[in-house]
Amino acid sequence: MEKKIKHISHKLIDSLSDGVFSIALTLLGLDVVALVPEISHSENINSALAEHWPTFLSYTLGFLVLFSMWYGYHALGQYVEGTNTWIVWNHGVTMAWVALIPFGVALLAENLNTPNRKWGVFYFGVCLFGQYWVNSLVGLFMKLKIQVNFTADFPYPVEKMKKILPILWISGAVTGLILVPISLLNPWVALCGYGMFVMSQANPITSFGRLIPRLLKRF
Repeated sequence: MEKKIKHISHKLIDSLSDGVFSIALTLLGLDVVALVPEISHSENINSALAEHWPTFLSYTLGFLVLFSMWYGYHALGQYVEGTNTWIVWNHGVTMAWVALIPFGVALLAENLNTPNRKWGVFYFGVCLFGQYWVNSLVGLFMKLKIQVNFTADFPYPVEKMKKILPILWISGAVTGLILVPISLLNPWVALCGYGMFVMSQANPITSFGRLIPRLLKRF
């Protein structure tokens, strides 16, 4: 039997991902904290706070994006057993987009109340949907054959679930392909669409519980 180095533990991936999520969430708050000196030296603190509504709105949206991503990431990840090269790099690509969310949020905050609004919304959307686009392309390249093993207590048929995962990514990718270009025509409509998409991901337990059984009936 050929001897080779075994794949890394899934716990190592979880540790790295939690660290990346933690840093990204912390970075979101820096723009808000940076407003304190300016707001504190204004004649009317409440008016100054209101003037910076784009920063607070962007922070709220960014937090919902990152925390819902973390929630969904672990909701399914807790059932993944073992690793392989595909799993490691799949998580790595996800972390790459997680790390870009603070950039998208900062860009949105700075431009939401300016003539560059559409570009702020556009690039925030790119950061939001980027992981779905990349994962969908990889899934199609692999002919929708996902190399992942689930634990014995996974509540759904494993082989069918391997087919459903790419469908979930493609669904998010298609949503992004619709909403992101709309931002160049009407950024407010696109931003509302982003918000609705994010809220649909806020409770992955409920979302998966409704969506996955429907998809299973088709496979």
